Amino acid sequence: MNHIQRLQADLQTANDKIAAMQYEIMSFRRHLQSSKFQNSETEQKDWIATADVQRWLDNIQNAE
Repeated sequence: MNHIQRLQADLQTANDKIAAMQYEIMSFRRHLQSSKFQNSETEQKDWIATADVQRWLDNIQNAE
């Protein structure tokens, strides 16, 4: 395999990993928005600081 083909393969691998990471981030966001984590008047369900998690996910997604 020549050098250019190797670089192209490495780029494709990196792009695939990025796409997979973005998919997982979006899946986690959907999970955090589910009824499991929503407050109600009778029961506290928001056991994690979802705003903090969302901020960290933004940092991950926007990392360069």
